[in-house]
Amino acid sequence: MPEPGARRIGLIRTGALGDVVHALPLVNGLRDAWPDAHLTWIIHPVPHEVVRHQGAVDRFIVFERHGGLAAWRRLARELRAAPFDLLLVPQVSAKAGMIAALARAEIKLGFDFRRSRELHWFVTNRHLSHRPPQHVQDHYLEFLDALGITGTRVRWDLEFTPEEAAWRERFVASLGRPAVAFVVASAHPEKDWSPAGYAEVMARCERELGVAPVIVGGPSRREREVAEKIVAICPVRPVVALEKPVRRTLLQLSAAAAVVAPDTGPLHAAVALGTPTVGLYGYSNPRRCGPYRAYGDLLVDRFSEPGEEDALRRTRPGRMARITADEVFDKVRLALERYPRPVSSVAAER
Repeated sequence: MPEPGARRIGLIRTGALGDVVHALPLVNGLRDAWPDAHLTWIIHPVPHEVVRHQGAVDRFIVFERHGGLAAWRRLARELRAAPFDLLLVPQVSAKAGMIAALARAEIKLGFDFRRSRELHWFVTNRHLSHRPPQHVQDHYLEFLDALGITGTRVRWDLEFTPEEAAWRERFVASLGRPAVAFVVASAHPEKDWSPAGYAEVMARCERELGVAPVIVGGPSRREREVAEKIVAICPVRPVVALEKPVRRTLLQLSAAAAVVAPDTGPLHAAVALGTPTVGLYGYSNPRRCGPYRAYGDLLVDRFSEPGEEDALRRTRPGRMARITADEVFDKVRLALERYPRPVSSVAAER
């Protein structure tokens, strides 16, 4: 590996939200170890909105994936104009492989052969050692281990501007009471819980706990359709606050007394922000992609069988239906009792 003082480091992690959140401890670990290095992050526009204020990154190359051939040409020019000593590729996809192939770098560090696909092995020239399956966050931290960076504290440091903090205060004031934020739709419908289940828990949150149920997330068509189904059957009126840009969702998550979410990007963002998070898992394996080292007591796990220790299997279709409203509500109540927090607090580090 090149000497730390000579480092020009590139990182390819173009998306999605959860993976971008997982990349932040890697970025912060690099900055802690090599404060004088120049770090460039290659990323898509929407995930860039999540991390654009991160002080550990010197430069972002924002690549518009739907920009066609012109976007690829612009990216190639930028990459060739600024070669790296070290390129980190914690993303296994054909797109990431093409970007790695375009980049000029003395060392291109990627995953071992067993975790490689879509030419990842062939576009990288240094590789991690093979390890047993573990949490996705730990896969990112393996890159620090491979570089000899040890003892760093895992932190995300999601940062907000004063203007964003003021928007959050206005949002909190408009609710008039503490809120529980519900993420009701993910990118994969199999990960989602039922609208009827959400409606029941939201009603009990308002009636029994006195907190405002708030539906958060992006304003996509599917998210709005799910929110409409919940509102139509919910005995109380939840606040629908599907926001764009994505940073407003982060602000809402940071302000909530608790968050309820399936395996999706906002869940990992909420954990990174230090917000007590009730994770709903049936389709996804929480050992691989659950809340990272936090809020295990709030986890609703219908993926695992009692006594099961198998961490290899990633998905089990149909199991989200096993989650009951009673157990989700009990976890929300536990979150409020065990992890009380100021209404507008932000805990970007843990």
